[in-house]
Amino acid sequence: MDQQKFGSFLAGIRKEQGLTQAELAKKLHVTDKAVSRWERGLGFPDIHTFEPLAEALQISVLELMKSERNAQSVVTKDEAAQAVTNTLQVAHLQWKQAVQRVTKRLLIAAAALLVLIGVWLLLTGSARRTDVFLGEYAALPSGDVLTIHVGVAGSMGYIRSCSDVSKETDEVVLRFYSAFGGLNSALGAQDVFLVSVKDADAVYFDSTDGPRLVLQRNDATGAWERVP
Repeated sequence: MDQQKFGSFLAGIRKEQGLTQAELAKKLHVTDKAVSRWERGLGFPDIHTFEPLAEALQISVLELMKSERNAQSVVTKDEAAQAVTNTLQVAHLQWKQAVQRVTKRLLIAAAALLVLIGVWLLLTGSARRTDVFLGEYAALPSGDVLTIHVGVAGSMGYIRSCSDVSKETDEVVLRFYSAFGGLNSALGAQDVFLVSVKDADAVYFDSTDGPRLVLQRNDATGAWERVP
């Protein structure tokens, strides 16, 4: 069943009956946009709409399905068979279009969900951790880098990363960030970091009360010492 042929036939019969698209749509309880789509060959009416559409246009369902006038008053077997075939084709096409619409909506919903998850991860992963404490630490042979092992005082959550937010060259102020997912998620978590201390004499941890001194270089020996 050809959509373009059906649309042209529908438009021609509608005009013969002196009906506008809006008037025909009102008879069928659909929108005039739906009628316009049918006439432009962009789709078929719902399979249940064919009978009332034929009645509104004062033609037979068979003529509507064949998209042409039937000069004979008797329907042949071939015509009846063709009408059944056309009906099945329309039903199959509408089912296929419905599946495509559902699939499209599911894909859109899945994409939206992924975006929300991404935003959630980014937001939770940018949360500051101000309850970090220093565990073990050691200086690499060069003395320019410290290896520090840290933990959190709170009962929930993990550390994901840290960055130096100091404004002075002789100190390091480390700001720590939560693991992705927040709460007790360990996504991206780590607890060992390498910290560059080439020109620094002190290491601070960012806290709610401001930078908290945790390590200081001994002026006499050059060794790093924990600050109580």
